[in-house]
Amino acid sequence: MAGSEYYEQIEDTFEKVETAIEALPDDVDIRGAEGVINVTFGNGVVFVFSRQPPTEQLWLATPGGGFHYLWSDAEEDWLDTKTGARFSDFLVDELLTHTGLRLEWGSGEDTVD
Repeated sequence: MAGSEYYEQIEDTFEKVETAIEALPDDVDIRGAEGVINVTFGNGVVFVFSRQPPTEQLWLATPGGGFHYLWSDAEEDWLDTKTGARFSDFLVDELLTHTGLRLEWGSGEDTVD
């Protein structure tokens, strides 16, 4: 992926993540700085989203571990570099597992159950 395409995809993804998380029915603290978004949920669980421009990756740290993603034009999503799992599906699962919150990652719109 060309550098400018990476920045477009990561910016779009970060915006979708923030919008979706802000819509959750929880007291969420979102702090962003220098390519990192720290999200602290009401139960104290922390998710950290970070850009990795040198490798053109998206990294996600949750209580379940650290995960690295590369953008796939074919899938129109970030794919885990080890398992091939889609970022959007994984984020939904991790949120439910660690916070009990259900996030619907829709096509174009993010909705909450």
